[in-house]
Amino acid sequence: MTDAGLRVVMMVANDVTNDSRVRKEAAALAETGAEVTVLGVSANGLPSREMLDGALIVRVAVPYALREERKRSRTAHRNWRPPLVGYRYRATYVARSQRIAAELKELKADSGHAIARAKAGQGNPIKYKLGVATRLLRRARWKAAERAAWVRKGVGNKADAPFKFSWRAYDGVLHRLPWPAPWRKLHPEALDLEIAFGDLIDRIEPDVVHAHDMHVIGVAARAAGRASLRGRNLKVVYDAHEYVAGLSQYGARTRRSIAAWANHEREYIGDADRVITVSPAIATRLKAEHKLPHLPTVVMNTPNPADVSVEVSDIRSVIGLGSDVPLLVYSGGVTRARGIHTAVQALVDLPDVHLAVVCVPAVANDAVRALQKEAAELGVEDRLHCVDPVKPDEVVAFLRTADVGLIPILRYPSHEMALPNKLFEYAFAGLPVVVSDMPSMKDFVGRTRIGEAFVAEDAHDLASKVRTVLTDLDDYRERVADPAYQQEVSWAGQAAKLRELYGELTGQQLEVRRPGGKIEKTGTHLLLGPVNSAGQAWLWATALERAHPEVKAESLTTGSGAFDFRVHRTGTYKQYRSDLRWQLELTAYALREVTHVLFEAGRPMFGQLPGDMWTADVPVLDQAGIKHGLVFHGSEIRDPAQHRAQYRFSPFRDPEDELTQRLQSANNNVRRHLRRYNGAGPVFVTTPDLLEFVDNGIWLPLTVDIDTFASTQPVLEREVPVVLHAPSASALKGSAYVDPVLKDLDARGLIKYQRVQDVPHKELAEMVKSADIVVDQMLLGSYGVFACEAMAAGRVTVGHIADPVRDLLPTDLPIAEATPDDLAEVIERLVAERDTARKIADAGPSFVRDLHDGRKSVEVLLPFVRNEWVREDESE
Repeated sequence: MTDAGLRVVMMVANDVTNDSRVRKEAAALAETGAEVTVLGVSANGLPSREMLDGALIVRVAVPYALREERKRSRTAHRNWRPPLVGYRYRATYVARSQRIAAELKELKADSGHAIARAKAGQGNPIKYKLGVATRLLRRARWKAAERAAWVRKGVGNKADAPFKFSWRAYDGVLHRLPWPAPWRKLHPEALDLEIAFGDLIDRIEPDVVHAHDMHVIGVAARAAGRASLRGRNLKVVYDAHEYVAGLSQYGARTRRSIAAWANHEREYIGDADRVITVSPAIATRLKAEHKLPHLPTVVMNTPNPADVSVEVSDIRSVIGLGSDVPLLVYSGGVTRARGIHTAVQALVDLPDVHLAVVCVPAVANDAVRALQKEAAELGVEDRLHCVDPVKPDEVVAFLRTADVGLIPILRYPSHEMALPNKLFEYAFAGLPVVVSDMPSMKDFVGRTRIGEAFVAEDAHDLASKVRTVLTDLDDYRERVADPAYQQEVSWAGQAAKLRELYGELTGQQLEVRRPGGKIEKTGTHLLLGPVNSAGQAWLWATALERAHPEVKAESLTTGSGAFDFRVHRTGTYKQYRSDLRWQLELTAYALREVTHVLFEAGRPMFGQLPGDMWTADVPVLDQAGIKHGLVFHGSEIRDPAQHRAQYRFSPFRDPEDELTQRLQSANNNVRRHLRRYNGAGPVFVTTPDLLEFVDNGIWLPLTVDIDTFASTQPVLEREVPVVLHAPSASALKGSAYVDPVLKDLDARGLIKYQRVQDVPHKELAEMVKSADIVVDQMLLGSYGVFACEAMAAGRVTVGHIADPVRDLLPTDLPIAEATPDDLAEVIERLVAERDTARKIADAGPSFVRDLHDGRKSVEVLLPFVRNEWVREDESE
């Protein structure tokens, strides 16, 4: 649960990055401690998550299948022609022509070969003449086909004209009709967004769903309906960014298209608990048209004062213009409806003035090219500067060196009621404005006296008003800089209104607890998971905190918890695989709080879809500046083929074995991802033998809680000693060699054999402490947690440790060497020579204390958590 106990999901049909209104509103709520998740549409088709201003941004891949099917169906209708009248696609005609050309070339080749054989006296003369006749028929056939294709194409071209004319006339009439305009037919993308967002909202279970703009209001309303079925009261906030019914028309945005979106809004706006909009005029209009019970709250899209101090290049520097040259600026979308062509035309009457257009989304689009062409025709192209946009929080600082900000929008109902955000961006940049005489803007500029209004689309009047402002520039700048005006247009006041609305809606008092929505990461915070294999993540974390209290370290497991290993944070397998709410809560927590992440076993930290590995989370962590690395425990990185080649005893002796093949496939997959990871973080391994399988690997010694395993029970004093074997899942093949041997010794009365598997860890610890001899694995050639625990308990530990592994250790390893071939002899000798066996047992606790009590592990981890780790190639 969050600090404020409030969970909010916002939605918008873009990728959020450049939508300043969505980001500011999300941050305003995140400042209260509310958990804010913003669902947006991925621009590159790849899902992603990141933390922005305290809110978790989740970009969803939306395939828009319904929209694309409508396009396909519409194109198919318009491409229809009667059978054999032309070709539906030009590619079909090209393919047919090329097929005919290829057949004719082949015919010439056949003729050449036949003539050559006849001249050489080869072949039968009668057969040659029959061949000539056949080739003449073939030629006639393909020549006729060539002619037919040409005729069919010609007929098609003739028929195309009336078909295309008819469709243009039909569409021309239809697009001008505001009725009928069924949104489900004309805008199926609204249902595509339902498919993309609806299930996510249901699984997150928010208290409030906030729909930004008309595209997703239906998604929000339907989510509230489904929540009611589950007995939940989901509040809906609709944020009308503009007056939908009066949107400007350009390109595919026709009168009928706009009417369809207006119908979509009309169908669902009554289901909203609160409506927000951007200007008083739109608020009044929405209340009257839709008979809303409340006047929509006006939250103007004003800038955040913090944006003014952002360090960024200014616009004069970018275009290379001196400070003494008058500079007008327009910043925003470039379409015909925005009226920028009027400003270009006005340059003719302003011979000393330059115009800079900050083009959203980019300079490289048709509307900008049309603007540049018009400037060239007017002879002012050298005074028009088109530049790419900067980041939303850099706009104000970027514009600060211009002289006048322009808003030359044309006359559309939505424009007449709008107070565009660029009006306030210009204000914080210190720029007076010249705006077209849309009623809302004209009244605002007239009341505040921060600029002038000109008659829309009148270039001469625009030039006149620009001269008025430039003549008295200092006075206009003084009014723009007036503290009272700056406070009126500051985002702080608008954010307070938004929080007040949410407070009334939810019955909670929302106060700013985290200014800016951010938590400053003042210390080091390590998260290890999501496996906590044999409790190691917990032991490393606690050892690190014990040695360095300034470091916070947490372990995470997403397993069943059947073995009772201690852990800091838990999640079930189902949550890890499919519970989006759990996944997003963990993601948000980590992005806000964590500075370092260690992925265990190559698994992602924040939830796993089929096939995902840790690399799925790396972009999220990189974007947040979180350092990351890997920890491999064994089977996920151990290469069966390499192990088989290097070790005499190996569980992978049979390459056709199903388990071996499965492990080999998994290992190959891990290695592919390691190549992609390319040393972006350290790669730790928990047993020395694994260093052979990982390039530039670092041994992170296993850790044992020595106090838990300390035993006062004497070793080998019973007449019949107790021998314990507890194979792990990865050692089951080795158990097939161990079991028969120990059962035979038990039957002979030499030992008392205890074999256990899948018991709680506390219970296993007591069995280890009371045993005389503990038999570890026989095939892997190394030692693991179980052997360390047995040595810590002072038990005689038996296992197969390959010579290369023993050579890597700084001290002698007190494990009695045994293989599948001589296990019986080793056990018999230990039972017979008890004093020698006790010396092996006595050496165990000190060995574990030196290497495996956590201090060595902390020493290995410190360079990573202190940001001192460097890649091998960087250190050379």
